[in-house]
Amino acid sequence: MKYVVFLDILGFKNKLRTLKHKIVKDFIANFSATIYKIFKKKNLSNKVNGYIVSDSIILYSSDIREESLVALIELIVEICRSEFTQNGILIRGAIAKGEFDRIPAIELPRLQKQLIVGEAYIDAYLLESSVKVIGINLSKEVYKDILNTSIAIDIIEEKNNQSTYYLLKYINVDFLLLDKNLQHFITLAREAKWLPHYYNTIYIATKKEKNDKKIEQVFIKIEDIISKNWYDLDLFIKNAFAEGVIDSFKRRFLRHIRQKLR
Repeated sequence: MKYVVFLDILGFKNKLRTLKHKIVKDFIANFSATIYKIFKKKNLSNKVNGYIVSDSIILYSSDIREESLVALIELIVEICRSEFTQNGILIRGAIAKGEFDRIPAIELPRLQKQLIVGEAYIDAYLLESSVKVIGINLSKEVYKDILNTSIAIDIIEEKNNQSTYYLLKYINVDFLLLDKNLQHFITLAREAKWLPHYYNTIYIATKKEKNDKKIEQVFIKIEDIISKNWYDLDLFIKNAFAEGVIDSFKRRFLRHIRQKLR
């Protein structure tokens, strides 16, 4: 039994269609270099292993002990935050628990090939795309395991459209408001024409935040950044109520608009 993580760059397929090959190549090189530096610094080979396949990262623990889970969670958060701050890359993903093996094809020495088998990989792969939000989706079993540990991390339980999901969030209010993070976030949202993922991420980032002024500050700063262009502002407001955006975000945004109109 292992914990298996599948991480993926949000919007990479669109970059492939719109950018030149050299730019995409440099993009992936920077993405990979950041992960390599983190792995080298942490020296987790006895607890966590993994590899990169194009724009995806597959990580897996050596076992299901608490210390391996803690190491895996801390690694994920550092990778996701570092990719965002250093390379302007947003990552989403999932963690599952179950059987997992990587089998090298040793009979083909000149062809680098790995066979991935196990329910945990399939579960993580499917979980990754099941929620329109930037964060790490947890299987229910992993969620329960984390609750039974001493890990001090942000986990959100969210019910939406008769489904319940458990999200490890690496973007919270303080992280969004830090330095140029919100500017980078908005730049990526603009490029994606404000997909539901971005609104849902803002909602998840502000959920459980007890300081209402901080939450309001996020909306105010977003408006300050995009209000210089009326088209950007119109698109932000219109798409906030699109299908796929969490209803709780829509209610929170409406409350903000009402306060502005008073």
